[in-house]
Amino acid sequence: MSSTTDGSDLIGPESRSILNGLERVTSLLLDARSSRGALERIGLVLSDVLKAERWSIMLKTELDVIRISLAKGLPTEVVERTEVKLGEGISGRVAQDATPMLYRNVEYELGMTSGARYASPSAISVPIILRGNVLGVINLSEKRLAEGAVGDFNEADLTLAVIAANQAALIIEVLRQHGQEPEGRQRIPLSQTPGGDGQDVRVQASAFGLLSRVTDLMTVSGDLDQVLIAALNGACELLGATRGSVMLCDTSERRMRIRANIGMDPELAERICIEIGEGIAGRVLQSGEALLLTNAPQTRLGTRSEDSQSRHYRNHTALCVPLSIHRRVLGVLNLNDRRDRRDFSDNDLYIARVIANQAALAISAAQLLKESIEAAKMQHLMDVAQDIQANLLPTRPRIAGLDIDGCSEPCASAGGDYIDYFAGPAGRDGKTEQLFVACGDVSGHGVGAALIMATGRAFLRALLRQDRDLASVVFEMNNLIEADVPTGQFMTLFVGILDPLRGCLRYVSAGHDPALLCRKGGREVVETVSTGLPLGIFPDQAYFVSELAVAPGDVLLLSTDGIAEARNINEEFYGRARLHSDLLALSQQDATEILARIRTRVRDFAYPKALDDDMSLIAIRVLPPDST
Repeated sequence: MSSTTDGSDLIGPESRSILNGLERVTSLLLDARSSRGALERIGLVLSDVLKAERWSIMLKTELDVIRISLAKGLPTEVVERTEVKLGEGISGRVAQDATPMLYRNVEYELGMTSGARYASPSAISVPIILRGNVLGVINLSEKRLAEGAVGDFNEADLTLAVIAANQAALIIEVLRQHGQEPEGRQRIPLSQTPGGDGQDVRVQASAFGLLSRVTDLMTVSGDLDQVLIAALNGACELLGATRGSVMLCDTSERRMRIRANIGMDPELAERICIEIGEGIAGRVLQSGEALLLTNAPQTRLGTRSEDSQSRHYRNHTALCVPLSIHRRVLGVLNLNDRRDRRDFSDNDLYIARVIANQAALAISAAQLLKESIEAAKMQHLMDVAQDIQANLLPTRPRIAGLDIDGCSEPCASAGGDYIDYFAGPAGRDGKTEQLFVACGDVSGHGVGAALIMATGRAFLRALLRQDRDLASVVFEMNNLIEADVPTGQFMTLFVGILDPLRGCLRYVSAGHDPALLCRKGGREVVETVSTGLPLGIFPDQAYFVSELAVAPGDVLLLSTDGIAEARNINEEFYGRARLHSDLLALSQQDATEILARIRTRVRDFAYPKALDDDMSLIAIRVLPPDST
């Protein structure tokens, strides 16, 4: 992940939406003076940023029941009477499992719980969690788009809701420590929330300020390292740690390396590489569970005998917290060696987990940014290749006695199909020109296939200017292609010279789909034969020329295998038999109409599936002598 001097210009729309929304939540919560006020601000910001017409924040009572504390877009009677037991309905299951959920179709289940009617089936439900204890649930539904249309929530929306819920839990804890209970019927359960002293309260308040600073940095900077070192610096300062590191997982290598560190020897930090499941950090990465250690060297080694690694610990207390988002662990945050030599506390662990959540968001946003930049670069390359290919399509030549048209449609932005036709020298009468025609197909799709296609086109045109013997031309072209293309790629090619005056088509087919010649009046369809192997497989391959008689009224059709191999929803192929029938039925039409109707028939056959191969056609009608 490379650094940028102006990362704000590179952040994709989803990343920017998450970060801007989180920044607004953070800044508003800093000014909250009550739990209810904090929750109300969260609901309003999330509904605005995520365009949720309906939202509710439900808090858990001491009877393991959750009730609506705040809501928007719900009838008063629904707010008053809704009471959900843990495990019941959407909110009850989220509260019980402590797992955030993004629903694509939730209308029926919500209807069972609240009796309300929803315009959109998409919804989000996330738990508000404090030290593993679920305090409540945030629900969002009915995402409204422009002009009143409804839309679906996505993973970016879920990410923002999860982080906002985490921050809601933190501010509730800070306010509770100051003696301000949540207002209304509900009271935050105090189980698993040991009371802290004044130092803990100050640490938690400072932690929230750190989240604000990190969020600001994430919004304006595309430099992940800068964000991680800021989070790590803040964590060490808050919790009194003299050493710390952020380790990120390389999923391809299944190991972690240090991405940011404080108080470590640079050479040691560069050298450390942890396998999944190895040592403290590796086990936290594997399990996704945070650890508070009071004997870090012994826990790391799994024995009381200490090796040389233990000298890196000044004292034996440590925190190791997973950096996770959507149940995916991205790395770990390590904190060691308190200045006061005291052990880290449960409160310290909680603060470290909240900071780790923010760091995980930064990593996820950076990954989204990297992917969006790479996708944009690839799309640019594809667009350039598509423009080049469009410029390489031939223009219809005016040749007496011939009606010609062609089309080529890549299934991706760029493809490997090749069609070409152009006028050759005049025939024996000195007037009627010959037609050079070519149809090819490079294996594969995308930019690579498009480049090979363009190279093959250039080779063929250059060789045809030097030599009219098609066998020699294709022999030389095969050697040129074989020398340039990667192993395993090849190109099929049909190249012919149509002489309407002599009534003859001379051609070479290097492993290409047979050309079809429909005789005048739709009497029969004749196929050309293969005269050699595809280009690029072996060097010095011999090719021979074959001939086919043509007459006025005949129609010649060339195609790539994307036509015959088009498949429908039942995985049936369009096949050459259908193409034969199409040509027989359409042989009285002009070249342009023949192409248009065949393309329509192929698409109709495949519907609703999209075509998964390029589709190219050339149609040539031999006109009667008196045609103009």
